[in-house]
Formats: sequence, structure tokens, C-alpha cells
Amino acid sequence: MIARKRHANNYSLEAGSKAHTHFRQAHEGHKPHAGLDPSRASTGVVWTTERAYEHGFLEHPEEWANLGQGAPEVEDDIEGCFPRPTTIEVSNTGREYGPTAGIKPLREAVANLYNTHHRQNKPSQYTWENVCIVPGGRAGLIRIAAVLGNAYLGFFIPDYTAYNEMLSLFRNFAAIPIPLAREDKYHIHADKIKDEISRGTSVILTSNPRNPTGMMVGTDELARIQDICRDRATLIMDEFYGGYNYTTDCDGAVISAADNIVDVNDDDVLIIDGLTKRFRLPGWRVAWIVGPKDFIKAIGSCGSYLDGGTNVPFQQAAIPMLEPTKVRNEMQALQRHFRDKRDYVVGRLEKMGFEFAYKPDSTFYLWLDLEQLPEEINDGLNFFQACLEEKCIVVPGIFFDLNPSRRRDLFDSPCHHFVRVSYGPRMDHLKAGLDSFERVLEKYNAFPERRKKVAAEQ
Repeated sequence: MIARKRHANNYSLEAGSKAHTHFRQAHEGHKPHAGLDPSRASTGVVWTTERAYEHGFLEHPEEWANLGQGAPEVEDDIEGCFPRPTTIEVSNTGREYGPTAGIKPLREAVANLYNTHHRQNKPSQYTWENVCIVPGGRAGLIRIAAVLGNAYLGFFIPDYTAYNEMLSLFRNFAAIPIPLAREDKYHIHADKIKDEISRGTSVILTSNPRNPTGMMVGTDELARIQDICRDRATLIMDEFYGGYNYTTDCDGAVISAADNIVDVNDDDVLIIDGLTKRFRLPGWRVAWIVGPKDFIKAIGSCGSYLDGGTNVPFQQAAIPMLEPTKVRNEMQALQRHFRDKRDYVVGRLEKMGFEFAYKPDSTFYLWLDLEQLPEEINDGLNFFQACLEEKCIVVPGIFFDLNPSRRRDLFDSPCHHFVRVSYGPRMDHLKAGLDSFERVLEKYNAFPERRKKVAAEQ
């Protein structure tokens, strides 16, 4: 009876919310009675961008602060970073179809980077046969999913929105959610992995550093997890945000599962990374998967019927970027710059009245808790809608509640009262976006005591 009343109250509050109504119409599993056809599913960034188009974002993007897009600033004005190419030479080879596993020189360059940064003095070394080049991270995930056998696949909540579509497309594995606790800073403990393997999970998919929580599984804990999984489970490690690591005082270090692998051809660990995030080239669609030779051979082959492979001229242009010393210097500059941006955004939000259970130690995301706000804007969808009115985009937390079987209702989601805020954009965009937040808070009279105190100090 109590639960029935709670849901009735939720739906009553929802009735006047445009964002909630549109979300339920577009996502079958979040209708009051779960649907059976999830064919209209879309990732959070796509959905939020489409809603922003309805408010004029398409016509005048320069007037908006996009704190939803999961991409870093791409300009060449970060101190210490090398300039990106402005022209690409297209050779005769570049006009031909390329190998679906990628061109050998780039595969060699990736292997050399991992050996230099993560496999020093280890007897087992990566070769070009341990690397597959793929046209972006999503394509890499889809290829991996296509070659997995029948398995229980464990994934964590919250996590990267595109995993949801990957987990929905294939029927050769059953997706098992593993919730993480806010009180524990969403940490993935080795004991939790051990429990999942004990109940039959044989594939584990996760991002590290963590999207959207902005937290890192450190080297020691990661090594324990890999020891537990060895010979028992396949680990799929999405390390796209590895460069955005603030746990080692911005020394350029990248924490990777590659450090803890014993035998590169025996340990069932697949690592996904690329130029998209830490090299700030999302438009190039050049990424890679590193893993055991047999796995990589299958992943390379299935590209022939899934995506056709990666653009050859951009592969060729990527090779000189992966020189290990150059990459280390690049990571140092990147980490200093984005740590400063993190501190600016957290500082401003705290001044507005938001409280943080922890300060994120990696990525360029904040997992912002809205429960402290007035009821009209204390969930991700309604806060998102209010931000649209102020020409600002965030991503509602519900998109990070991976729910591939469409079995859990919106109001039961542990992500319902959150939004992901990106500090990937340029500083001027961050300032504009936070100005929009302040206007939303003022409009709904949020944190009145804090606002009175600030006014008195001024």
C-alpha cells in the first residue's frame, strides 16, 4: 500500500514534466507497464542533444553551454600539449580498403606504447598481433560483443550509457547488473568481483576511470581484481579516460590493466582506448583494442561484416602521435589543465550550495547529486529541462542506469536524482554553464540560506 501511494505521488509530480513525458514515450521500459520492443533506444548524449535542438541549439550552438557532451576541448591552446594536425596526407595506400584489424604500423605503435608505459621489464610483451584498430569505442564494444560466447556478463551501475545498447543488441550473453554504492564513492571492490564470479559471471565489463562518477580503480585494487579474474573471467576494460588521472599528482601516469597482466596471450583482458579522449580527437574515430592474439584475430575479422574498418589516412596520421615520451609529456599537460578545471567547477558548485560526498579523482565528469534541491528540479530529467530553458545541456543520471532488459522503472533507479556534468569543454563554456545553473537555482529558490549569506557578504 505504501509503495502504491509512493508511485502514485511520483506519477502525479511527473504529469507536468515535459522531460519525463518525452523520456517515457521514447524508452519503452520506462512506461508504467514495461514494453517489449526497445527499438527506439538512444544514448543519453543523443537524446539530450535532440531535446536541445527543440530549444534552438541546432540553429545557434554558439549561444549554448554544452556540459553534456562527453568530449574534451579540441583546441591547441592547452599549455604543454602538442599541436594537432590540420592537414592529412592521403597516399595511394590510403585510397584503398584497409585491413579490418587496422594497418600494421599503427598496431605496432600501439603495442610499443603499452610495452613502454606498462610492460617495462616484464617477460611477456605485446606485439602488433595483440592490437586491433577500430573506428571508435562503440564499434570496438560491438565487435567484442559479437565474438563473446554464451555467458553471464556483469556490468556496474552507474556506467557509460552506450553499454546499454551494446548489452541490448546481442543474445549470446545475459547481462547482470551490479549496483555500486554512493556511500562507498561507487568503488569497485575486489570482493564484489569475487562474489559475482562465484555466482557464475564469466565476463565483466567496466570503465576505468569511471564514467560518470569520475573515480578511479587504483593500481593495487585493479591488480587484486585481475588476480581474482585470471583463468575464471574475461575482463573488458574501457580505459578511454585513462589520461585524465589526478591520483599521481599529474605526473603523466596512466593507470591501466596492462600493468597487471602476467601473459598478454593468456590473461583474458581486453583493453579499449584510442585518440578520442586523451588525445582530444573525437572526430577522427581512431581507437584500439589490446588483448590476447586469438581474441584480437576474431575481433579483427568480425569488422568485415560489422563496420568495415577504420579510415586509413587517419590511421597513418596517428602513428607519430604515439611515441611514448611524447605521450607522457602530453598526459602531464592534460592532467594539470583538467585538474584545474575540475577544481574550478567543484568550487563554484560548492559556493552555490551543492555538497559533494567526494571529489572526483579522474575523467572530466561530475556526478552531481540533486536531492538537496526543491522537488520541482531535484531529479535528473527535470533539472535537465530547467537547464535547457537557460541554454545549458547536462545529461540526466537515468541514462547511466544501464537497464538493457527494461525491467526497472524510472522512479526505482538509483540514478534518478543525478545529472552528469562535463568539464570537458573550454573554460568560457564552463563559466557560461555554471552561470545557467545559478539562474536555475535562483528561479526555483534553491539553497535560500546560502544565497542570503552570499548576498550579505557582497
